Amino acid sequence: MNTNQRMVAWSAAWALIDGVVICASCARIQPGSQSDEQFAHEQACRAEGVASPTPWVELHNILDAARG
Repeated sequence: MNTNQRMVAWSAAWALIDGVVICASCARIQPGSQSDEQFAHEQACRAEGVASPTPWVELHNILDAARG
């Protein structure tokens, strides 16, 4: 999967708004200050176990790959 495809996949599961990551499924948020922690979804969220457990780390890795 290339960098663009990885970013599209990340954006399907998450939104980044005003310094917080938001789950597209359950709308739970995680501020950047918790970027090294696993994301805590709402109970019965469809994305739990499917989307990355650490969206900030994944986003960081995608952007690093894009920079080369």
